[in-house]
Amino acid sequence: MIIVLAKAIPKDDDAKNEIIEFSADLVENSKAEKGNIDYNLYENAHEDSLIFVEKWESIEILQKHMQSDHFLKFGQNIGDLVSGELEIEVLNSEILEF
Repeated sequence: MIIVLAKAIPKDDDAKNEIIEFSADLVENSKAEKGNIDYNLYENAHEDSLIFVEKWESIEILQKHMQSDHFLKFGQNIGDLVSGELEIEVLNSEILEF
């Protein structure tokens, strides 16, 4: 399983609210993609940031997602709303039984 952690730091509260609004379409369409396990947006109140937590079946499926219309449109919509580039970590993981 591939896990993506993508952190966005909004320029201000208005920008944060706009990013959250734009993300509704992204989250809905991403969850409907074949090979998506989970896709959510969370707010970190301590850091005033937003973080996407995504789970994908494979890196190939993630790469296809990153070329989707809804993903590209989201990136265009938030470009002026964030303070710098998104901080993105892509992790290869396995579920452990204990």
